[in-house]
Amino acid sequence: MPRLLLILSLLCLIAADHSPDHPKDKPTSAPAKEKEPWQAITDKEIASITYEDAEVDSGFVTPLAQDLSNLDDDSKKELDQFAEKLDNWVSGQEKDFVQQIRNWMCLCTFADLGRGLFEAEVPYVVFDRLKRDIPKEKLTKALAYIILKPDEGKLVLKAPDLGFEEDAPEADVRERHIIYAKKLLGRLVGKLPPKDQ
Repeated sequence: MPRLLLILSLLCLIAADHSPDHPKDKPTSAPAKEKEPWQAITDKEIASITYEDAEVDSGFVTPLAQDLSNLDDDSKKELDQFAEKLDNWVSGQEKDFVQQIRNWMCLCTFADLGRGLFEAEVPYVVFDRLKRDIPKEKLTKALAYIILKPDEGKLVLKAPDLGFEEDAPEADVRERHIIYAKKLLGRLVGKLPPKDQ
């Protein structure tokens, strides 16, 4: 009888060891998720980007405010109202991360191309928002990808919910959204503004 109990105990142990719920049969980790192309951007590729066409912030093309100290109280209030609307901008919530950042860079061009009241301040507000909300390394790689692949992705050409009713010229948006991407990337990696400014 004791031998029978011993055999039964051993059989129970063997059965438990091979049960579907036994830890030995469970995978140790989930399979690695494949990287998105923008995630594969290397430090060497980022370092290869040049900024000569993005150095001037006070020119006729792609202006960028250094701060908002030049605005009077009424203008600041108006710009604050614009900034609040950005929370609900559908194109700024695009699920594809690189496309989302590309959309924000396109938005930077609208006031510039339309010679809007805040043509230098809109990019400043957008940059400030992205730097605040997105981890630096992630934003750096996405911007570098946009710059290195300028013909990829869709272009947003208007944002009526933000006051930009008319389509902006596609060729100009294509060119200038890359320059704005360089302006932001250059600030993230310490290449802009130029040291002699």
